[in-house]
Amino acid sequence: MTDLDPALARWITAPAEDPQNPLLRTTFELSSPPLSARLLVTGLGAFRAFVGESPFRGSRLDPGLTDPRRRVLVCEAEVSSLLGVGENVLGIALGRGFHAMDTPNVWRWEQAPLRGPVRAWAHLRIEQADGTSRVISTDESWRTAPGPVLHDSMYEGEVFEGREDPTAWLRADFDDSDWEPVLVDRPRTGARRTAPIPEPRMQLQVQEPVVIQEEITPVVVPGGERVVLDMGQVIAGWCRYELTGQDPLEFTAVHGEKLRADGSVDADNEHIHAERFQEDRVRLSIDARSFEPQFSYKGFRYVELQSHLGSLQDLQVTGLLAHADLEVASMLTSSDEYLERFDAAMRASLANNMHHVPTDTPMHEKNGWTGDALTGLRAMTASFDMRRMLRKWIADQVDGQRADGSLSVIAPNPGWGYEELSPAPEWTTLLPVLLDELASEYGEVDVVGEHAQAAAAYLAHEWDRRDEDGLISGVLGDYLTPDSPGPAPEDKRLSGSLFVAQGLRALAHALELVDAETDSDAGVGAVANNPWTTEGPATAAPSGAPDASISAAPGALLSPDQLREQAATLEEAVNTVFLDSERGRYRDPGEDSYRQTSNLLPLAFHIVPEAQVEAVVAHLVADIEARGDHHDCGHIGVRYLLPVLSEHGHGALAMRVLSNPTAPGWKAWLDAGNSTFMEMWQDPRSCSHYFMGTPATWIHEHVAGLRRGPEGWQEFVVQPDPEVSVGRIDLIRATIFGEIRLEVDRGASTMTLAVPPGTRAQVRLPGGERTLDAGQHTIRW
Repeated sequence: MTDLDPALARWITAPAEDPQNPLLRTTFELSSPPLSARLLVTGLGAFRAFVGESPFRGSRLDPGLTDPRRRVLVCEAEVSSLLGVGENVLGIALGRGFHAMDTPNVWRWEQAPLRGPVRAWAHLRIEQADGTSRVISTDESWRTAPGPVLHDSMYEGEVFEGREDPTAWLRADFDDSDWEPVLVDRPRTGARRTAPIPEPRMQLQVQEPVVIQEEITPVVVPGGERVVLDMGQVIAGWCRYELTGQDPLEFTAVHGEKLRADGSVDADNEHIHAERFQEDRVRLSIDARSFEPQFSYKGFRYVELQSHLGSLQDLQVTGLLAHADLEVASMLTSSDEYLERFDAAMRASLANNMHHVPTDTPMHEKNGWTGDALTGLRAMTASFDMRRMLRKWIADQVDGQRADGSLSVIAPNPGWGYEELSPAPEWTTLLPVLLDELASEYGEVDVVGEHAQAAAAYLAHEWDRRDEDGLISGVLGDYLTPDSPGPAPEDKRLSGSLFVAQGLRALAHALELVDAETDSDAGVGAVANNPWTTEGPATAAPSGAPDASISAAPGALLSPDQLREQAATLEEAVNTVFLDSERGRYRDPGEDSYRQTSNLLPLAFHIVPEAQVEAVVAHLVADIEARGDHHDCGHIGVRYLLPVLSEHGHGALAMRVLSNPTAPGWKAWLDAGNSTFMEMWQDPRSCSHYFMGTPATWIHEHVAGLRRGPEGWQEFVVQPDPEVSVGRIDLIRATIFGEIRLEVDRGASTMTLAVPPGTRAQVRLPGGERTLDAGQHTIRW
């Protein structure tokens, strides 16, 4: 993240206590053709910048929410092609985003301590053909007026009043003499404000921008009294509304993922305390014939239209699918079309939740829930190149860390999630796991050096919460099991303790990767910011916080060996309290009920004593088969169920569970016409939720059999499960070394593998194991 000098420009806004959609404008003359022009621009909360009538780039919903007390992200574009000799216009429109949210909601975004008026900051440097340069920046010379968006909310939608040409203000001949001067915030002075604005760290945005990916022509849902349009799939994005007639048209457009029994669009949301939700209110006219939301997005498949003036026959609606412009990391095809559908549904569910950070639902929340990503992380990195977005998100988590090391269950957060639905280590241990994932998947060890202290401080906080049994509690656990509408029914200390142990081991591994990188460069200790020492407790917290209530001072870290010792202590406590060694299964103390996830996690994390493994696996298999090849898992259990079965020789059962056509199961969802995954097994609220689609990881890693090695992709494993009854499966996987191409044909007992330069593959097939160096290989077994 490249730091920028905040003094390059000044923050400006409109003269109101809480401005709504102000337009900000300046003009300037160029006497010579521009050779280059670098525009740096940002806004709090969301902005759209224009050079003349053209957007400065094709992105939307910029710049991505951060805690502006800590950092603000700045977008960059080369805009010389949009400039010309003569008078030019630079314009910025501002929307509320989450920063200036005014919609009451359960997470209290409208009360967030980071909240403040919308504002803009921009710096444009132009190099001209005559050898001179010009700098245009936000300052007192800019002028402002209210825009045509009368209200915008990430939750409620937008209100557009199209009575005049909404692009006229971007033309050089526009008369802005009746516009007002902007307000300018000067560093430390708080000029014309009761208090100064913060001076955050300003950095170039690293995560991929949100762009329109596809335009969809909807169809009318037949047979109803209402006008309801169907996009054919659940998407994240918005609609473009275009007037085709000559008379004004006023209408509302309500968006939702489902239809009610009466055919109306279901736009209920108990967490949003407003009279409307995902509803655009639009007025189009001959002067303003088109509108699409500027500062918000929605999760929807259906749009219900209602006219309040004019005829809907004069309206054309186009669905716009929009999400982060992530590079696809893999492609999977198979002779089993269900596996292809499953993989595609997971990709779509993930993509719908990629808007500057991974979110949990594009419709109901739009929050960056860490627990969803913790179980879905391997599926994310297998589907898309996530390194930029994850780096941004790690910074959000660290920026929100409290002085005691604790983290919120959502990031960024509005001061919510430290006590609400917390503690939940199955969510917040994402931070150390993310560091390890970035280092292992992408070789990016610098991020470990930057944030290891924060991860250690968090893990120390969890370690200090151990109870008299040496276990760590939580309130959520295996969330949304088939028989539970919320937290898991079992004792959540088992999952809480094991996830903290996983976090400790992840941080230990990440630190060792830093040392390995250091060794390869100049010997241990040669890097000035070597992130750990063997002395001192792991009580560090991130530095650079605006005040002591947000962050403690940095300190020394535990060594990898010490972190693993703590992990082993927690794992031993889990075995002591939960393992019934006489019966060979894990259960709540004093209880006899059986929970699949309680037995899956010890197997997945390899803590089951060797003498007990066979019995624990046998009980798991027996319970699944007794349920008619069904699971009883929530979001954690479904992540580990199928890999554990394959690891212990039950791949055929894993495939039967995945393919079971009856509920609770994934095939019932997809066979019902869904192209994304549901949030819960009964009466799902969200219809685009990725955390139940994590068996996609099993398809990649056990059906195709491709797995990253312990230290990364330099040495990877290919081990298709021979018990899985799938004829052909092909997988292309991008890595930092190049593409791996894998074709497995179980029917012909043949495998073809392309190993990228600089890597080698450990191939394990029936009959033996071999090591393959870079090149193209064909193996028969």
